[in-house]
Amino acid sequence: MFTGIIEKTGKVERLTASGPERTLTLDNPFGNDIKSGDSIAVDGVCLTVTAFDAKSMSFFISAETVKKTLAAHYKPGRSVNLERALAFGGRLDGHIVTGHVDTVSRIASVKKVGAGVELAVTIPPEFGHLTVDRGSIAVNGISLTIAEMRSEAAVVSLIPETQARTSFADGVKAGDAVNLEFDILGKYAARLLAPHLRDDKLRALIEKL
Repeated sequence: MFTGIIEKTGKVERLTASGPERTLTLDNPFGNDIKSGDSIAVDGVCLTVTAFDAKSMSFFISAETVKKTLAAHYKPGRSVNLERALAFGGRLDGHIVTGHVDTVSRIASVKKVGAGVELAVTIPPEFGHLTVDRGSIAVNGISLTIAEMRSEAAVVSLIPETQARTSFADGVKAGDAVNLEFDILGKYAARLLAPHLRDDKLRALIEKL
């Protein structure tokens, strides 16, 4: 389990393909504070450390993860958000993030607002019922609050601290692809309510969660 509070950013060193699977190697900003077998969220995707040394760390990426996330599109030099799994007894400063990305979407617009930045993130129609005003969403692993729901988009704000501490420090623009994970509590609630819905299409979508 993760919180969506980014600890470090790392740089992609290489992405190696083996059939439909990948091995991702990043530089290692954690040094010896990790070990093989540790779970680390990389842009919000829960991956397992398979090897590491003082300078780099590697992860195996399954075919299913390749299909559902940005992993297949990483290029050397790209910045990624990193968060180690929540330690027992640790502070839950963001929200409950599982590291299981629901979909890849895109930034619809970027607007400078005071010292911060306002992003409109496109929400695919099949996930619209999982987003609410003032609810939580993880964008590339970052725990963010939905400030406003618009037609097919959720508006979130990046305060200067978030910009500085995440991969968004390298800039963000309309059209950029992002990993999205919707609030697990909302997904459970939707699943429990699905049998009681009269809307057959919505019920079918929820049952796929």
